[in-house]
Amino acid sequence: MQKFTCSLVGGGEDFYFVTLIAETRTEARKLAVAETQQGEPRDWTVSVLEDNVDGPARVLDSGTREA
Repeated sequence: MQKFTCSLVGGGEDFYFVTLIAETRTEARKLAVAETQQGEPRDWTVSVLEDNVDGPARVLDSGTREA
């Protein structure tokens, strides 16, 4: 598993972020969409924060900020 950070700038001026643990970037994007109910998986930017993290897949933190 890996620890990811995912971000999305919404249609307005909102910035959505999610920190989570997932197996792949694709899974991370899907979890981010499910957590925030914003955008589509392809809209999310994903970066790996840490490798070899204990599972299971889960959201650690999420939120919204004004862009």
